[in-house]
Amino acid sequence: MTQPAVQAAARPTIETILHYLVDTGEAPVFKQSDNTVDTVFTVGVREDKRVTVHNGRLHEGKLSLDVEGFVLAKQTVKIDFFDDEQVRKIYTPGVERLVCQYTGASRAIAYDYTRRSNVPETKAKYRTREPVPAPHSDYTDISAAQRLRDVLGDAAEAQMKKRFAIVNVWRSIAGTIEEWPLAVCDARSIDDSLMHTFVRETTHTNEPSFEYSRMSQTRHSSFDPNHCWYYFPSMTRDEALLFKNYDSATDGRARYCLHSAIEDPDGQASPAPRESMESRVFAFFD
Repeated sequence: MTQPAVQAAARPTIETILHYLVDTGEAPVFKQSDNTVDTVFTVGVREDKRVTVHNGRLHEGKLSLDVEGFVLAKQTVKIDFFDDEQVRKIYTPGVERLVCQYTGASRAIAYDYTRRSNVPETKAKYRTREPVPAPHSDYTDISAAQRLRDVLGDAAEAQMKKRFAIVNVWRSIAGTIEEWPLAVCDARSIDDSLMHTFVRETTHTNEPSFEYSRMSQTRHSSFDPNHCWYYFPSMTRDEALLFKNYDSATDGRARYCLHSAIEDPDGQASPAPRESMESRVFAFFD
């Protein structure tokens, strides 16, 4: 990292704008385009709110998936993340082991890989998606159960009688993250009454992401001044941010944490475009 980047990485907090959902009483809808050129659009009103985001690097070793809902892990992976065969054969077993290590799960199944890039050529070639600058969680009770059925088929009903979770593993697939880093919100600071079910419609074309090729319900948040946000500046390819998107357990542990892409005011003047991948992984507790 450059000296300014090192100094920024040591800064305890930053301030940035998050685009929260306004509760208008109208059911919000996320509509996906059928090509990589068009911008997705939503039915729903947003409001910009300035928030403080804490430097998670200054809290490493104190964070966990079951309390705050997220943790930063070290994981060196030497593959081409745009090569589906390498992702399937080399990356998948490693990411499943990583999730078991940090959750205590007896087994894990990685079922989705969503690539994101702002590079026009990359978007066109690989049908990558753009960063999402809105506080949200990817699942509701209904959509998590449906995704389990999609992945396990007839075996899903038996698994639903036991605890299961969905963990996202987010990482850079190029160099150091210089723009649109991912922020995560401490699960203990989230008020469920300010969460709103969002219907995500599917595309009609060959969508490479298992998740985005299916209609689903997600949850987006209205503004809450109690939200406690974190990010990990200058993440490298050898780091992975694990955060909980869903947990069937209702015993007081974190069930999910919000996440959102953010603009970093300490970022470089001409940052390298963000290229990232999130893996969605089922964790099973037998």
